[in-house]
Amino acid sequence: MEALTSLVKRRNTINEQFIKVYDFFQQQGFVPADQASYPIFKGYEQDSRLQERSAAIIASWSIEFNGLYKIISGYLCSVYFFRDSPVYFIIHRPQGSVAYSLQQIVDRLYDLVRSIGLPALRVFAVEDRFLKEYKAINGYDIQVEYKEKNSAYVYRTKDLLELSGSINYYKRKRLKNFLDNPSVSLHPLTKANVHLCLEIEKQWCKAQDCEYCESFCGCEKKALGIMVSLFDERVQKGLLCYYEGIPAGYIICEKGNTEVAFLYFGKGIIPGLFVYLIYTMFSRYITDAEYMDINDDMGNSGLRQFKSHLSAHELWRKYLCTFTKAGKQSL
Repeated sequence: MEALTSLVKRRNTINEQFIKVYDFFQQQGFVPADQASYPIFKGYEQDSRLQERSAAIIASWSIEFNGLYKIISGYLCSVYFFRDSPVYFIIHRPQGSVAYSLQQIVDRLYDLVRSIGLPALRVFAVEDRFLKEYKAINGYDIQVEYKEKNSAYVYRTKDLLELSGSINYYKRKRLKNFLDNPSVSLHPLTKANVHLCLEIEKQWCKAQDCEYCESFCGCEKKALGIMVSLFDERVQKGLLCYYEGIPAGYIICEKGNTEVAFLYFGKGIIPGLFVYLIYTMFSRYITDAEYMDINDDMGNSGLRQFKSHLSAHELWRKYLCTFTKAGKQSL
């Protein structure tokens, strides 16, 4: 009954024409990606530079993204359904040497999408360094698409901590209200206090338009609830901020590898507080990652403004590769 209820909730957010496609993939052995799948995805993170390949993000958001996954010849293949977007896949490689090529996996997935009537196989979040291999796959017309709004906002940590110059005016202006302020106290997140992040999120949500907010990628409060339940202070790092004794902000990060740390969730109910939390996290707690990846702006102009003004930054491209063959008809 619980599984059926979960499926009904998922279906409510899926474009009606794709319900049969969702059912088809379940019949092919794909199962829902959720909190229980976290350990499986954790084994496939490897040296990921993009949040879409982080187990914590997948587990937290996949219910909102209607995610299904299956391990095919050692590759972890996940498929996602959105109300107003075509179905797409993310492919995770197994660690070490592999017996099957990416060509064979694309062939398998292409046969599946065509057998249910989808016009093409769409693979998303392909990093620059892997694009050449995807473009070299034989037997397909391959369209490579890039949209700036899908790019990850990435900051060198040395730039995050830099306060001089006109480019850092926004940062300095916000930090001055919190640095050395006796009303501010910080506490590392633990299993015992991480639930307070949800209380802060609820306060933030009161000032938001739910329909507008959810239109970008789903309900962040629901995703944060899953993140709170799987939070492991040995893996994730976080800060809880009190202002005059009242919980007022939080930040949750994870060092993915030696190169990049991910900023997963964070809020400040006082203007400028979130900037202070980012600055403090990377000046005191995550000091050995070269980059911080805060992900894309999801088409949200407010997020874009915040991320573009936070500090000097780079945009790491995420490519969508679409595989088709001549003569194939659309769904």
